[in-house]
Amino acid sequence: MGPMETLNPKVAELLAAKEARRRKLAGLPFPAKVRAVVRLQRMVAPVLRARGKQVRVWTIEESAPQYSAPSTQDCD
Repeated sequence: MGPMETLNPKVAELLAAKEARRRKLAGLPFPAKVRAVVRLQRMVAPVLRARGKQVRVWTIEESAPQYSAPSTQDCD
């Protein structure tokens, strides 16, 4: 009996969706991954600055289309 078999069916479904999303993100091309990291840096920068942290967001060329994280609905 594997670990997924002992879980509540809803929890198992959520964990499977999480794994599918991680695989989808892992399959993205490197430039899309970098854009995602920069987007996360921009999101967290105001919070860290408010806490007194020094923050430097990477500057990258924005010529490529912006990456947007897939919603959990995309990974059904």
